[in-house]
Amino acid sequence: MNPTLPAPRTALSLTALLAALVTLLGVLATVAAPAAHAHDIMTGSTPAADAVLAERPGEISLSFNNDLLDSTQVIRVTNASGKTVAEGSPVVSGPAATLTLPEPLGDGAYHVTWSVVSSDGHRIEGEYGFTVAGTTEAAAAPPANTPAPAPTPTSVMGTAEPTASASGDEAPASTGGLPAWAVIAVAVVAAGGVAAVVVRRLRAQR
Repeated sequence: MNPTLPAPRTALSLTALLAALVTLLGVLATVAAPAAHAHDIMTGSTPAADAVLAERPGEISLSFNNDLLDSTQVIRVTNASGKTVAEGSPVVSGPAATLTLPEPLGDGAYHVTWSVVSSDGHRIEGEYGFTVAGTTEAAAAPPANTPAPAPTPTSVMGTAEPTASASGDEAPASTGGLPAWAVIAVAVVAAGGVAAVVVRRLRAQR
């Protein structure tokens, strides 16, 4: 009987290297996927979300983490009864969008909805609220010998997160600070390195 011969080392080495290449590409594809679908987010607003104002605002200003595209931006302001009191295309300057109100808002609760085109070309939307209390209760000075209450921090994002457009894109996701093109470039370089190792191993074993 002839003894069983072990499998050639060349075949085993090639199989292992190809498996490592497939695994690496799968991991890099998983990292790159959320980066490609990430959108910009709103970072602040004036008036701020949930703010109680003593002065009547004359404009609504929104700030984002990247420059907006100057195309079909919309800001709408409604009062407590749902009636639209201001609506229009804001003036875009870099990452800021500002809508000048036709007249200062009176006392009451207001709701702001916005829809803008982010730097990646996708439309994002959001909403938040604030209250105008005028110069009566909100602006009244505290009684003598009574310490003023400490200010309460408020969220700059309101109660609603920016959402992707109705096209089905995913919501903003963390990309670890790397843009999509950088992640894809790393994947290509890594794949090329593994392929080079495979070629050198095959040539050395011939």
